[in-house]
Amino acid sequence: MENEINSHNELGKGDVGPRVQELHRMLKSLDYEIDEQAETFSHETKSAIKKFQENRGLDPSGRCDQKTWDLLVENSYVLGDRLLYLGRPMLRGEDIAELQRSLGSLGFDTGKVDGILGPDTQKAVELFQRNSGLVVDAIFGPNCMVALKRLGERVEQGSVAVIKEKERIITKGKSTEMPSIVLGHLGGFSAIVDGFAKKLREAHIRVAVVDHYDESMHAKFCNNNDIDLYIGIYPVAKNEKSVSFYSAKGFESPGGTYFTELFGKYFLALTGNNIKTIGHSERVLRETRMPAVVVRFGPTDKLISNSQQLFETLDNSISAWFSEPFQEILASVSYTHLTLPTNREV
Repeated sequence: MENEINSHNELGKGDVGPRVQELHRMLKSLDYEIDEQAETFSHETKSAIKKFQENRGLDPSGRCDQKTWDLLVENSYVLGDRLLYLGRPMLRGEDIAELQRSLGSLGFDTGKVDGILGPDTQKAVELFQRNSGLVVDAIFGPNCMVALKRLGERVEQGSVAVIKEKERIITKGKSTEMPSIVLGHLGGFSAIVDGFAKKLREAHIRVAVVDHYDESMHAKFCNNNDIDLYIGIYPVAKNEKSVSFYSAKGFESPGGTYFTELFGKYFLALTGNNIKTIGHSERVLRETRMPAVVVRFGPTDKLISNSQQLFETLDNSISAWFSEPFQEILASVSYTHLTLPTNREV
């Protein structure tokens, strides 16, 4: 599979050839409605590309540029297509997310189901190999695939990642330690976001502001400082009001989901308007190791004129998220906790 397209030759409507057919094949593998044999970039292709870009937090241009192509390549891998191991840069893809889901359902802690093969996933692979009587080399290959299929998904309650996130939220809610959050934006809105941060600090919340165009830098800062919650404030040019949480096939962040529910409730109470809640797998939501949400509000002049209502919504949502143990989470962790396998188990 070729994994590069010329920057001056991105694929768009009317383009014809085998590259377009490969594009269709990748879109079809991700369950988009497209004729995978067609060699012409059609209106249907543009619609599918736009949906893919929106779900990944990219500019929904409907054209396939290099960034879109790279993400399609990553997400079109099926578990078993390639050897999986910890590398530099780290491997990414839907096959890795599937591995994380499968190992997590068996009680092996891979960390967040984010489609990134990092140290936690490597350790889970090693433990899985040791418990399965395989050579422990931290490389998930054909023999591991056979063992994984043989074992199947034996745990029905949910993955380790979901349970750990839920328990962390409940524990934090009972703690007397000051909660910590990061407010992130992509540049140009320091006055508004810094104002939000100042008011939240007055409410005894530890707040840091990350101002950077690269969402990966936001995630890196949060992960390095063990932040409790990330909130992105992203102004948009179009008329949009939404709040997004991390969602991927077979996994939803319980903390992110709960925050968006709270945000929607308080926004409706304060403004009389609904705000759209969306499950996304965009970069900052995927790469943070703690619950994360992104608030998109536009156009820009509406964000400025509604900044007070937006802050009050944030303030109420953050306070409730940290102080009110939500019953659905308490109920869902009342079952017997998953026990990670030891050398003698499985």
